[in-house]
Amino acid sequence: MFLEDTPPAPVEPESIEETGLSPSIVEQLALKILYFRGDIFGQDLSRIIGLKFSVIQDLLEALKLQHLIQVKRSLGMGNVAALLSLTEAGRARAREVLESNQYAEAAPVPLAQYMEVVRRQRPNEGWIDKDNLRQAFAGMVTTERTLSQIGPAVSSANSLLLYGKPGDGKTFLIEHLNNLDTESVYLPNAIECQGNIIQLYDPIYHQRLDHDEDEPSALAVAEKHGHDRRWVRCKRPFIVTGGELTLEMLDLRYNTVSKIYEAPFQLKANNGIYLIDDFGRQRARPAEVLNRWIVPMDRRVDYLNFVTGGKMTAPFETFLVFSTNLNPADLGDEAFLRRIQYKMLMRGPAEDEFKLIFENFCNARRLAYPARLVEGFLQSHYRETGKPMRRCHPRDVLTHALNLIRFENLKLELTEEVLDRAYESCFLQEEQNAAPVPSLIVSAKPRTCADYWSGRMLAFPNIVSALMYLSSLRDQGRGYGDAESVREFGERETQQVLARLHEGYVQRWIGLSLEQQGREISDFRASASPRTERLADSMGSARLVPANVSAEELHLLTRDLLALLATPEPLVNRVPAVLAGQELAGIEVAGGFRVE
Repeated sequence: MFLEDTPPAPVEPESIEETGLSPSIVEQLALKILYFRGDIFGQDLSRIIGLKFSVIQDLLEALKLQHLIQVKRSLGMGNVAALLSLTEAGRARAREVLESNQYAEAAPVPLAQYMEVVRRQRPNEGWIDKDNLRQAFAGMVTTERTLSQIGPAVSSANSLLLYGKPGDGKTFLIEHLNNLDTESVYLPNAIECQGNIIQLYDPIYHQRLDHDEDEPSALAVAEKHGHDRRWVRCKRPFIVTGGELTLEMLDLRYNTVSKIYEAPFQLKANNGIYLIDDFGRQRARPAEVLNRWIVPMDRRVDYLNFVTGGKMTAPFETFLVFSTNLNPADLGDEAFLRRIQYKMLMRGPAEDEFKLIFENFCNARRLAYPARLVEGFLQSHYRETGKPMRRCHPRDVLTHALNLIRFENLKLELTEEVLDRAYESCFLQEEQNAAPVPSLIVSAKPRTCADYWSGRMLAFPNIVSALMYLSSLRDQGRGYGDAESVREFGERETQQVLARLHEGYVQRWIGLSLEQQGREISDFRASASPRTERLADSMGSARLVPANVSAEELHLLTRDLLALLATPEPLVNRVPAVLAGQELAGIEVAGGFRVE
């Protein structure tokens, strides 16, 4: 069991005075909600504001007396079941209020109440022991020494500097702290300070735990709740920022449109963990970022700025973790490093750790491997070369090996050859001038004339356009001509390939049903250019078919295709009648062919 005591939930206020807000703030909030959302039942308005209806009932009556809101209809149980809406005067008043800010969600919490709850939710010292931490790191290969190093820092919730070489699992280690089975905390949707609204709850970074609670009905007059609904019950925050972090993100950010402030990351991370990853690689210089944290780490308070020039004193109750692969001495002076309470060097893995990471990854991917493969891999690539081991190496190399196995359709089994090739693709090779490794030369298959024309025919979306194009390549001698193809493959090969292609498209056309032929003609007309249509109009049956088709095939092709090409578009939809001669009997079409 964890030693952390469950902090009491914020008590639901019974009056406006207990909310810590002025009545005007709640009145303005009600007007803005009605302005944005339209007609709302009284109970639903109470739910959105996050206060009991009995708390806001007198304020709604005052708004009615001022003719700012009105009751459109009622279910007969007073204002709680009345459908409320703004009057014209109310809409005008709401627009005036929106000039101040456009916040229209749950009522904010005064800064003083927020600070009190944050202090109360701070974990007690000694709230976690080694057994609890070991459970959080389940599934991760770690050592007793690592647990003993990081445990006291987590238990005291003081700052930590985690440093070491890249790939040794610093970020992975801290992320596992999010698996701690801690008690939930309460975060306000927004904070009110000096008349300003600071949006705190952020669904991107905060994992809400009370979203499944049933919403009250408009008929529920006396709803009871376990806590002040202006607060959201969440898992303890875990926020990570990396190289994208700027100094502006560590202060209040003002939205000029909504006129609402967004809370900085450290405020969102209160009562949780804030990891600054890749420290030293931010856009701001390390010294600037470090100086920003000196006072908060020392006094557990932070000073934030409003655009009007005012300041806000906020609690700083987050477990602040710096993770870097740079030399800490290059990041800050002794005065700053002294204020970071804990420092931990994340060393590379020992051989037994490396082997276990390797084996766990293979087992998770169901990748079989010989018993002595790992030992041989360590000998040839680490012991003999002196290459330092990193915790990320097994994952990276084995991922490359799996990709190689899938690409070459190999058996799902790890071999020494596959592992060596995967290793080479992971790391830079130091012997760049070494002799090349003998390997089979890939024999490139020369492009044939058939391949060439298969590619060119992809440009034609339907059979009719392909037939028209192939027919256009025929000359008066009933042969085919294409200068580029003849130049690359010779005249004889070109003639043979084009003749086979032409005959194939004729057979495909004859094999279509009457409805399919009609659709082909419609598609051809929809996609053909004017030049292609003119070509179709002038095309005769002698050029439309290859020389070696039978008389029956010639008749079928010319009767169907040329007749349809001469058919007006509306008639194409009546294909059976057209081809039966009922519509076109006696009409002479292109090339001198006559439908009888």
